[in-house]
Amino acid sequence: MKKMPVFYLILLVLAMPASAQDAGNPFVVSQVSAEARNNLIRLTWVDSSEARGPVYIFRSSRPFSGSVPANIRPVTVKYGEQYYIDDSDDMENIYYFVAASDVSGRRYDFIIPRVNSTTVNVSGAAEEVTDKNEPQAAPIQGISNLSARLDGDRILIAFDVNGPLKNAILFRSTQPVKEPRDLLNAVMVQSGARSPFIDYPVPGLSYYYALIYEDEISGGSMEITPGVNATISGVTVYSGKAAERALRPIPLPALTLNNNLTEGYFLPDTAAPGSLSDDAARIIRNAPVPEKPPLEQRNPRIFTIDLQAPAGGEDSALFDIISESFVKRDWEKARKELQHYLSLPLSKDVEARARFYFGQALYFIGNYKGALFEFLSIRPIHPAEANMWIDSTLAAMVY
Repeated sequence: MKKMPVFYLILLVLAMPASAQDAGNPFVVSQVSAEARNNLIRLTWVDSSEARGPVYIFRSSRPFSGSVPANIRPVTVKYGEQYYIDDSDDMENIYYFVAASDVSGRRYDFIIPRVNSTTVNVSGAAEEVTDKNEPQAAPIQGISNLSARLDGDRILIAFDVNGPLKNAILFRSTQPVKEPRDLLNAVMVQSGARSPFIDYPVPGLSYYYALIYEDEISGGSMEITPGVNATISGVTVYSGKAAERALRPIPLPALTLNNNLTEGYFLPDTAAPGSLSDDAARIIRNAPVPEKPPLEQRNPRIFTIDLQAPAGGEDSALFDIISESFVKRDWEKARKELQHYLSLPLSKDVEARARFYFGQALYFIGNYKGALFEFLSIRPIHPAEANMWIDSTLAAMVY
């Protein structure tokens, strides 16, 4: 008999129209929103007050209506996270539905538009965060912010794309690429390049990069702007394993000798199977396995203004988080506190600083995708600090 009220409640919720469900269904998440940065999407929501089990995130290229398609496999996020970073996967419009569940695993698939379901247009997402009260400059359309930096024996290339998703071709040259004719001395590195990209050129030379849409090349309308879709400074790889990779980027083709040998000297297509001697097998078993060097992480950074206790206001709560968990490097605690703090209405400057610390907390717990999103968000406000952490995060992602 104790289960009857829950049963009737579920029937009542299912029978309610969307307007009634929107009025406050305790079995659904709410305030679902999606924000795009480069090829990353940050999805946030407010957990259900009654259904305290895992949260299920469904993604589709079509709007959700009625019931969830059976062929969509959700991503599971534990209760209380209220945060997920997704990849766009070259999709322009992405639709999300976030479902709550109870502790027994029962999922509540009540789809309520603009409450627990939302959509995001990746191609039309703006890169910079601006004040709504300030005049907003139009974002650069197409490819922008192309950069290349040395990372050991490789070069990391990163860039931004705003507008329709099109095939982009990455070029490498030993001379600066300032105009289209400079591409005559360049080589094509990758077609369909995506950020971040890793290149292993021959060491000892300075390299410059340019990124151009394929349709602009074929149509003869390509434009090259240093600092936008072409790098300004050369990057040099001095030594290391990159030399070995660059000298043989692909296996050599097989050479068939059957038709070129005289009769009696025919070589078989496959070698006869053989086995190692006992001594050779023992040496291989006992050979030490080289260990990968540990990843070198950045040291935490704190703005000077947040090192002194303020008189009060929104800065006071941020100071408490910094002094009680961030300084002590309790990253998981700092992540939770900063996530809750960022759910509050904050001024533009305070929110940017909080996101800077939130990105660092995600970086140190290994959530590099989430950290990258946060650092991209604050780059228009704190470009120097953000760029340093973006570089470190990209290096960690490909480590």
